[in-house]
Amino acid sequence: MTTVVLLIARVVLRGVLPYPDLLRRARVRRRARDLATSTPWPQDETAATGLDFAQLALLRLLWLQRETRRAVRTRQREAAALLARASMETCILGLWCLHNPTAAGKLRTSEMKTASAMLTFLSSTGLIPDTLIRQAVRALGEPEKLPDVRSMAAQIDAKTSATLAIHLYDQAYRPASQYFTHATSSSLLRHVTHERLRITRPANSWVRRAPVRLTDACVGLLAGAVANQVTAPTDLFLRYAEGHAGRVLPPLLATIGKGMARKLNVADVARTLRQSRDVRAYLSRTRPDEASVEREARLRDLYDTLIARLDLDLPPEAIEPVIDHFVAMVLAEWDSEFLRATPKPPRAAEPNEA
Repeated sequence: MTTVVLLIARVVLRGVLPYPDLLRRARVRRRARDLATSTPWPQDETAATGLDFAQLALLRLLWLQRETRRAVRTRQREAAALLARASMETCILGLWCLHNPTAAGKLRTSEMKTASAMLTFLSSTGLIPDTLIRQAVRALGEPEKLPDVRSMAAQIDAKTSATLAIHLYDQAYRPASQYFTHATSSSLLRHVTHERLRITRPANSWVRRAPVRLTDACVGLLAGAVANQVTAPTDLFLRYAEGHAGRVLPPLLATIGKGMARKLNVADVARTLRQSRDVRAYLSRTRPDEASVEREARLRDLYDTLIARLDLDLPPEAIEPVIDHFVAMVLAEWDSEFLRATPKPPRAAEPNEA
């Protein structure tokens, strides 16, 4: 139980507390800019490599990092979230360009796929027939569709034997798309308050510093990959990326936390803490092989009380598996603590030792 509480508290505190790193950020930006501008863009467009496109992605990331910080400072919540999502997508594309030998060619041919749609306005005005536009686009080459962002992230992690790209995608990119970018139920319900009132200004489904942390992590991640590609030092970038990635609080956890803060009052917190203390005292004086049914029942009662006070709008079928998991985990933790605290009997002397 203690481990669970400390883990959740650590994740939340790391996500909401300041993380001052002005000097290191200046060093990272300066060195990343040098990496991205070390060589000019090729005169022949077709000669551009995956590294060239990754360097362009790094330049765009540096710009998005500055814009995200500006949006957070001026409390433009929606803009900050959208910029952070764009940073994550740019980072994954840059990493994919580094680790896919055919990425440069695929990027060029993917533009042809959207060329017809971008020129549709010419046919709608009657200037150029639609058949002529399609014929001209086909003459440029066979269009090709890029893989989606999730597939790119999976390919990156498979190539590098790492998990940070997928981690950031699952933790921040997908939830940010759900809450801020796409027109989904989650994004629309942000305009409904807890009292079921409709409001113009949506609820903030993320903590204030999370978009900045995500963008900073993306800059460090892509800069480190580019530096590794050109055999430059990477330690500064990797430490920077890991330091900020570990402080990105997922939007769902932020939403749940804000809901809990609204619904729990001081009296409820005090009662829950007293009940938790009583359960802890009971577990500490009960052997693992004794009263197993009562031990589990007391833990379930504690979690059921907490869920009832939170008044979560979820069916029991969705909550019960979570409670089962935490009950099993807490009992296993207490059993291991009991075994560690129990003194071992002295070893019997062997006959030849006597």
